[in-house]
Amino acid sequence: MFGFFKKKKPDAAPRQGSRLTAQQFIALTLSDEKLSMPVYLPGIRSEAECDELGLWPLIYIWNVDRAAGTFSLSVNGKAIAHLLEPFVPREDPAYVEIRDEAMKVIAEASTQSVLATIEKTGLMPDVLFAYHAEDAQQEQG
Repeated sequence: MFGFFKKKKPDAAPRQGSRLTAQQFIALTLSDEKLSMPVYLPGIRSEAECDELGLWPLIYIWNVDRAAGTFSLSVNGKAIAHLLEPFVPREDPAYVEIRDEAMKVIAEASTQSVLATIEKTGLMPDVLFAYHAEDAQQEQG
């Protein structure tokens, strides 16, 4: 009924398959320019406030300290879960591993990209990735 007595498959096969799925999902996500573009959210000051976000943005920057030259970058777990579900159902034993791997890799890749952009432009993320609602409305209209 619950699969307790099913013959256990070798660990290598499911993980390898999960790894490929995670890599494919990460590649799809990072290749979408609008989806993978970080957004600076000036009102966020703590992880608890980040938890209140909906499904947008996928990648967000907060807690910018210009004097120290630091910032925080986070990946929206709710958005990742929403995007991942069509590919891997939540009931799938590999779901959590794939979700966590995707969040980790997307956060690392985004952080490196933001740092490279800061180095190249000399601008902090609050300037580089400020979200302008007017610009988004013009794109949609």
